[in-house]
Amino acid sequence: MPKPRLVTYDGDTIPVEGSAFLDGNFPVTVTNIRPPYDDEDTGAVGIRFEWGATETVDPVRLRAYIAL
Repeated sequence: MPKPRLVTYDGDTIPVEGSAFLDGNFPVTVTNIRPPYDDEDTGAVGIRFEWGATETVDPVRLRAYIAL
């Protein structure tokens, strides 16, 4: 199975440990990428905020999608 990639709507790839903006506002670091389970799932992205808190979000909140 190919390794999942996080791709912005502009076509740029955001690697694990790369930077992104959550909801266009908050700078975060991508910590992991979970591929979609099926056609109904968009996958999930683990993020870490500057202050250390972590969260799992839909890639849409990073203006991105998960490509396989």
